[in-house]
Amino acid sequence: MPERERSELVITDAQAIRAMAHRLRLEVIDELFASQTPATATELAHRFGGTPSAMSYHLRALEKWGFVQRSSGTDGTDQRERRWQATAQSVRVGEGVAASALLGSTLIEIQFGQVLDRINAAMRQVNLVGEKGSPSMFISTTKLKLSESQRKLFAEDYQTLVDKYRQLGEDSDQQASYLHTVFVPDDPGEVSTEDSPS
Repeated sequence: MPERERSELVITDAQAIRAMAHRLRLEVIDELFASQTPATATELAHRFGGTPSAMSYHLRALEKWGFVQRSSGTDGTDQRERRWQATAQSVRVGEGVAASALLGSTLIEIQFGQVLDRINAAMRQVNLVGEKGSPSMFISTTKLKLSESQRKLFAEDYQTLVDKYRQLGEDSDQQASYLHTVFVPDDPGEVSTEDSPS
């Protein structure tokens, strides 16, 4: 499969971060960016809840901050049946964003609540069908000691791997899996029990 140039939306505006900090909007962002398939407000409302009119409102708000755009040829249609698509292949909060912008929003809490809900749903599925009949799932934590240049290289290599498997899964009818990634520096003021004096 030929490689495509990857497009990424980098969010650096504090108001755009606040616009993301809504459970339903995050679900829509995840869906449109991951699937790369246009969808209507009605379709998204059926999947994630709410009314088509309310979903149209959220889509227009996301459009204002550059997350989504109207698909070509649908501008004259009813707002609920207008098709919307992601503006890039992936989205991330930029490194230059002030920590206060993130702490001042509920984005982190909402995202981790979303992750927890997905883990719990997957575990319920395991209980229903048994481990042998369930898709692979794992949770991993690793501590790496890297220079700034090595951290950037790691992030690039990681994204390349994700892009590879995203392309392999295009046009597939296999069950989707969510990959949630957190890459944060250690707290320099935190003393581990191994390092603390007895």
